[in-house]
Amino acid sequence: MLNHLYIKNFVLIDELNIDLTSGFNVFIGETGAGKSIFIDAISLLCAERSSSNLVGKNGDKAIIEGTFDLEGDLNAQKVLLENGFECNDITTFTREILNSGKSVARIDHRIVSLSLLKEVLKNQIDIHGQRETQYLLNRHTHLHLLDEYLNLTDEVSELNSLYKIYTDLIQQKEAVLNDTFNETDLEYFQYQINEIEEAKLKEGEEESLQETEKHFEAMKDSYDKVTHSLELYDSVEASLYELNKMVQSLPESKSFESIKEQFSNHYYEMNDSISELRKEYEQFEFTEEDINAIEERLFTIQRMKRKYGKSVQEINSFKDELLQKVEMMNHRNEYLEEMNQKINLAYTNYLDKAKELSKKRMKGSKKLDENVIKHLKDLSLPNAIFKTQITQDKETKNGIDDVEFYISMNAGEDLAPLIKTASGGELSRLMLGLKVIFTHLQGIQTVIFDEIDTGVSGNVASLIGQKMKELSNDTQVLTVTHLAPVAAYADNHYLVTKSSTKNTTSTNVLPLDEKQTIEQLALLASGELTDASFAAAQELLKRSHL
Repeated sequence: MLNHLYIKNFVLIDELNIDLTSGFNVFIGETGAGKSIFIDAISLLCAERSSSNLVGKNGDKAIIEGTFDLEGDLNAQKVLLENGFECNDITTFTREILNSGKSVARIDHRIVSLSLLKEVLKNQIDIHGQRETQYLLNRHTHLHLLDEYLNLTDEVSELNSLYKIYTDLIQQKEAVLNDTFNETDLEYFQYQINEIEEAKLKEGEEESLQETEKHFEAMKDSYDKVTHSLELYDSVEASLYELNKMVQSLPESKSFESIKEQFSNHYYEMNDSISELRKEYEQFEFTEEDINAIEERLFTIQRMKRKYGKSVQEINSFKDELLQKVEMMNHRNEYLEEMNQKINLAYTNYLDKAKELSKKRMKGSKKLDENVIKHLKDLSLPNAIFKTQITQDKETKNGIDDVEFYISMNAGEDLAPLIKTASGGELSRLMLGLKVIFTHLQGIQTVIFDEIDTGVSGNVASLIGQKMKELSNDTQVLTVTHLAPVAAYADNHYLVTKSSTKNTTSTNVLPLDEKQTIEQLALLASGELTDASFAAAQELLKRSHL
């Protein structure tokens, strides 16, 4: 939903701040005041094409900035997260149009592409008259709209899965039929299978070995020094023993007694230290043989990955494919027969579900037709007939049905495809009736109408106001109108005015309080503000909110 709109230096708008709420919001004002300019600004915010002539005279660029509440828009939240944005409930979208004709788009002040801006906001804004070819008048959406209306999306998703199983099996069979292998191929496939199996690869083994290798490298320096120390000691051990023995054999005398004792102590202390050092050596977790074995195993794993896949899982999948090929080559006819059985079963499962879904569409379409006709009668189109035409079509992931909406607007008129019938005010009322039904199903947050009441008056105008009010129960509605019976049903009213000086003309939008609203309704209805027109407008507003 659009919470706030800021516009600067855009056509006739110098600077504008509008706070918007949920419900029915109406914009009124004299013809030529510029009521449609702010709608054009919103269109640009939703990634419509820009032009340098949209930039006003008070700067070298135009700025349109909208603050949206995306809480209920799952598509917008998903796209934002996928593109590295924090998914806040309130998000700011900005479009700048430069004098050169170039434009800059931003989401939360970060520059983005127009395509991303459009994708995020695609369910936020529906501007009447701009999306029909993609939405209600596009026959390719009618099947989806019917399924949404009948709450069949889960069943369609299940059918999609069954169709994929079926088509995947057909592709597998076709691949087998197109493959031509000889005995040399068979031998090579078997060699690859044997090599993979002999490697005995395990998930996570490489990572574990790499950790072990790192640990060994960290200890290797100490290990080498200890090894070298022990080797040095072993080379002089016999000489030290003989040396100590020689010293201890010196004659008994006071002069030698102290030397003999010190020498003996140092000799045995060194032996004790070497014993301790040897214990440490024996407690080292690895030996050179261990690390050689680790490196050899890592080499084997890397070699297998280079040949057969980037991971153990991919290598095993490759082996399974080879086994399947070998099985197929050895038992081609039996394999094809098995594939045919699988295909037939998958097709039966798909077709049963597709027929079940088709019956629900046939039955439920009558409910949709009745609902549309009810809304059209509410909009003073009493002779309108709406028909959901369902015909059997080629099998697709969405079933066996082709769906298109047909309409007859007048008595005795033949039904015709929706896109080929109705015009002017009738088309606008038809679209309004359909949007009351489909807008919330499509997840659209804000619907904008720009004078769709042109060419109608009196009771029909009042009916249009009522229907817009009904639509606003589920979604935010913004409407530009010149009819008091339409405006009277709105929850919030805004006055669009144009002011001129000698050199400039500008457009402003002001929120109205209740008294100001009644005055503007009086002016819309009668063209002048008198006690009588004010009283009539007051009564109109009161009656519209009963």
